[in-house]
Amino acid sequence: MSNHHISTNQWEKKQEAIDEAKANATGWATDWQHIKGGFNPDVFVNVDDVTRQKLLDYQIGPPVQMGDKLNAGSGTLVGHWSDGGSYGFHNNPKMNEAIYGDTYHHGTNRGSVQNAVWEMGLPNIETPEHLTQFLDRTDALTAKHGNFLEDGWDPKDIMLYREAPQQAVAAADPVVDTPVETTVDVPEVVEQEPVPKEPIEGVDYMTPEMQDTYDRIQDYNSGFSAEDWIAKTSESDRDKQEHAQRLADTYKFEIAKNLQPDPQSVVNALTIAIPGKLGVYTG
Repeated sequence: MSNHHISTNQWEKKQEAIDEAKANATGWATDWQHIKGGFNPDVFVNVDDVTRQKLLDYQIGPPVQMGDKLNAGSGTLVGHWSDGGSYGFHNNPKMNEAIYGDTYHHGTNRGSVQNAVWEMGLPNIETPEHLTQFLDRTDALTAKHGNFLEDGWDPKDIMLYREAPQQAVAAADPVVDTPVETTVDVPEVVEQEPVPKEPIEGVDYMTPEMQDTYDRIQDYNSGFSAEDWIAKTSESDRDKQEHAQRLADTYKFEIAKNLQPDPQSVVNALTIAIPGKLGVYTG
């Protein structure tokens, strides 16, 4: 038998390897819900150009999607995204790696990307919103660590997804100087005893009895009313002696003018104040 012929057993094993590789490359699309960090294939359908470019730059998802510019070779690889294994048209992984280059690594990194999703805290990528969240996190890590995926999805890159997303730093409250309490010393006011005035030589001061009489006159005058005096003088039934005495008390301020303890001065004051009402009284 020629060396170029292979046995049936060998052919079957080769076919099994091909089928297994194909299942590895496409089976994720149906089993994604049962895979940690699995991707719903629908999230890659009809994405906008910006999102599609990010998926290619970060090597997320199948390298070839429906809607991409296809040729005879790439058309057979639509949706292929393997977890290790092989990627490409040929059955020989080394040949495929030599042919496809970076696309080969992209096409075989599904397990690593799924692990990153899981490390981030998402059970899987079920909706377009989940995909956007995962891409935003990758953008943030790129801004912080540079192009960390330049050499592919290494284990150290996957661990970066464990980092807590940076929170927006709240604006600090403006610093306000605390007012310093100032104490003003207020001198204590000490009440001093009034200094007694020294008598002036040549001044005839009132005696204590005269001062008392003068004070009572001042107290009385504080409530004096001319209208009340006129009303009282018109009363016909008042005793003249009592009335004269009240008038004398009312006009004792004349005493203050004379400052003389002479009773006749009272009579003189009354005679001047109300002539014709009283006679001339003598002491």
